[in-house]
Amino acid sequence: MVAYDMHGASMPLEANRELQSLIGKTVTVYRGGPESKTGKLLDVQSDYLVLFVESEAAMIYYALHHVQSISENVKANSVSSLSSYSDETVMPVRATSFYELLNSLVNEHIQINQGGPESKRGTLLGVNDDHIILFTKDDGIVFYLLRHLKSVRVQMKTEENKAVDAKTPAAELEANAMEDATTEVTGHNDMEAASEAPHIPGGEETHEDQEHDPLPPPVYVKAANVTDLFERLINTWIAINRGGPEAVEGILVPGGSGYCTIVNHDEIIRVNYEHIKSISCGPKGAFQANTMNAGDGKETGQAEAKQEPNQAEREAKKAQKKEEEGVKAKQKEQGDKKKEEKEKEKEQGDKEKEEKEKEKEKEKEKKKEKEKKKEKKKKG
Repeated sequence: MVAYDMHGASMPLEANRELQSLIGKTVTVYRGGPESKTGKLLDVQSDYLVLFVESEAAMIYYALHHVQSISENVKANSVSSLSSYSDETVMPVRATSFYELLNSLVNEHIQINQGGPESKRGTLLGVNDDHIILFTKDDGIVFYLLRHLKSVRVQMKTEENKAVDAKTPAAELEANAMEDATTEVTGHNDMEAASEAPHIPGGEETHEDQEHDPLPPPVYVKAANVTDLFERLINTWIAINRGGPEAVEGILVPGGSGYCTIVNHDEIIRVNYEHIKSISCGPKGAFQANTMNAGDGKETGQAEAKQEPNQAEREAKKAQKKEEEGVKAKQKEQGDKKKEEKEKEKEQGDKEKEEKEKEKEKEKEKKKEKEKKKEKKKKG
């Protein structure tokens, strides 16, 4: 019997036998780069493996078709080591495929990829045929294409995190989130409110993450697959990819097959569908700015939330620059006047000096005339 993975390719039902011999050993996944982690290999399935990184109290699920190498330190594995975690506490999610694993993590707080521009933390809201829906703090809803997911990180509970959670009762947060999430939504027919409450923080996250999780997910497009998703997002401002040179933003317009067409100002950008890793609606970071404004009682759109501070800053800089130019112009004008006055004084001094020299010459001439007259009188 043959099973098929999330890309439609055939795969064996049994786990990867070659890597199963490494279960329980310390290995390094990837030789370097942001995805590289060293930890204890806990499980190997048909298209993913599970690595427990004790130093980070994290369980990392790697998609095998992206894993370039797995290294075993024979010397380190030959020496027994002590662990702060018992086998009962270190229990990964069990699933026969990476797709099934993701479905098991719905409503959990996860991290997509271990680093790089596409790495994001958020609550997994759903898993569809070829993409997942992640609710993030800054970009709001982000649609990640399954074929580009390299790894998924789930933070484990620690005593410190349990203490933080105890300060904020989960029941109260969940009740507030459900009350906001069930508010009636009107507008675009393709937009639907998320039907489930967001996940309460359950791992070693930052204080900002803990504040973000209780928020209800915003209205977002629900589509069976990426093709359907793009059709529903026509004439909408979208952001493709989280970062890097191929990250673009603009209005999605109908285009040719094989390429996604984005219009941004005077530029038309055609992006190959095969290289689209993630999609979000609105300018990147606009959801966080919009949420902050909503907390202050402001009702502004996502684009305005991003543009207004920039506009005010530009206006302030223009005013400051204009003022500085005015001061420089006055200083230059005063300097020119002083220079002109000095030149006039110099010119006046030169004239006076010339007149004095002329008077001296006249006196000399008169003196010569007198001497000539005296000599004539003596001779006469």
